[in-house]
Amino acid sequence: MKRGVLSIVAGLMVVQLYAQKGSFGGYEIGLCGSAGLSALQFTTANGSKPSYSAGYAFGLDIAVLFANQWSFRTGANMASYHASVSFDRLETRNLIATPENLPDDSRFYLEAEYIRYEEQHEALYLRFPLMVQYRSSGANSNFYLAAGVQTGIRANTLCRIRSGDVVTKGYSDFTRQYYDELPAHGFATYPDIQSAVNLDFGITLSGVVETGMMWKINNGMALYTGIFLDYGLNDLRKVDSAKESIVYDNDGAHTFNSILHSQNDGKPMTDKVQSLAVGLRLRWTMVFSK
Repeated sequence: MKRGVLSIVAGLMVVQLYAQKGSFGGYEIGLCGSAGLSALQFTTANGSKPSYSAGYAFGLDIAVLFANQWSFRTGANMASYHASVSFDRLETRNLIATPENLPDDSRFYLEAEYIRYEEQHEALYLRFPLMVQYRSSGANSNFYLAAGVQTGIRANTLCRIRSGDVVTKGYSDFTRQYYDELPAHGFATYPDIQSAVNLDFGITLSGVVETGMMWKINNGMALYTGIFLDYGLNDLRKVDSAKESIVYDNDGAHTFNSILHSQNDGKPMTDKVQSLAVGLRLRWTMVFSK
């Protein structure tokens, strides 16, 4: 997060420096909105990809000219990301505390079988772009091309977990026996599991490219239409795969974690999580010439 904030501050200092020198040829301030594919992309341990869905972004956009047809762009926008993943059958195995009646140096495992397992992921980010923009000359319309980086601060996250039956059982490497159908010890069949947990995400850092056309409506007002690609460069997770997908409770009140943060028998259940957005962008702009 510190690097993202520092990049924004550095960009604003450059803009301020040019402004003090009087090098700018004008400003553009606009209300922007975008829609299209907006996803959290990752790969599960078995090689499957999540399903993606549409997302949105809206906010304030500012461009300041520093040379003929060239400008810095910044601003702030709120953006959503989505993904979902499902399994007909999912099995996990993780080490848990050894029961009191077994030797301390023995290993005891919790094994779980999920039937019709599904996770839905949502993330909302407040993002700050820093871009360089080219604008062609023209009386009534202008071609735009922009590229740069964008960092974002997590505003909210949510993971919805659903499963048909979850069957749990224990295994001891000392007795070499399975322990099942013991509800008093948390080993049983639990139907229709539903849970909601937060995702432990940090900042997002992405590379952005955008192109489009600006159409002048009247003096000082214009409408921009364009397309964009926003590709995540970092792993969003603060904690990658340090948790168990099911947290054992001796009384059977098990809790659950997202596979994005979980391990199965000591191995991560997914690889890194990155943001991805591509779609259409509209911007209603006020143009202030120097």
